[in-house]
Amino acid sequence: MQPHLLLIDALNLIRRIYAAVRAPDDYSRVDGAIASSLSSLSRAARDCRPTHTLVVFDGNPPTWRHELYPEYKQGRKPMPDPLRQRLGDFNQAFLNNSFKSYRKAGLEADDVIAAVAHKAASAGVQVTILSTDRVFFQLLGSPNITQRDHFQKLDFNHETVVSQFSFEPEQLVDLWALSGVGDVPGVVGVGDKGASTLLKIHNSLSEILELGESATGAAKKVVEQKELALLSHKLARLASDLELGIRLKDLRYEPATEAAG
Repeated sequence: MQPHLLLIDALNLIRRIYAAVRAPDDYSRVDGAIASSLSSLSRAARDCRPTHTLVVFDGNPPTWRHELYPEYKQGRKPMPDPLRQRLGDFNQAFLNNSFKSYRKAGLEADDVIAAVAHKAASAGVQVTILSTDRVFFQLLGSPNITQRDHFQKLDFNHETVVSQFSFEPEQLVDLWALSGVGDVPGVVGVGDKGASTLLKIHNSLSEILELGESATGAAKKVVEQKELALLSHKLARLASDLELGIRLKDLRYEPATEAAG
């Protein structure tokens, strides 16, 4: 049986569930979110049938992206204090139900998930990333990596990414570096349409920059803002080469009901 690793983007799951919970007070609301998050994880495990699992939390900032770009995530809505103060309770609930977890200061969950997914997939492990964050689409060039939107019950892979974007997964970092996405600034004056057109002509950011003084139109804007383009590219690319010391054998998923049997 091929090993199957389920990687869970913890805060992506928790914050969406917390936003949907209605309760008479903050404490009860978090209690409800813990119960619902655990129920969602159990349902995901039933649907995906993993042999191994890892729930990944964001570590405290600053991260390497903050060092490169101090404005990184400054515009994000902060996590509600009642939720932030009880993240440890979520973690303990997951651990009590056989879901291993990982968190390290200075590391974003996205990068940890990317690094673990890359290493596992390269070793022939089937990987499913549970998240609605499209940043993981850049990893779906591997036939061993799938992304699942748990809330919509949709699975994404190489074919669905190409169908949606008309680009290969590995080209998405170039696309986002040009157009900007989320906390990635992109090149001023290019936009989504301009970025798409440029990549269809030139295939990559590096090819556009190689045009140098011969660049015209939107390509000229990219060349003139080379530093911003390269910064945006670094911010958009997940750090899949991190050495984390995480071993697959330590992530085996053995839910209590199955273990008892």
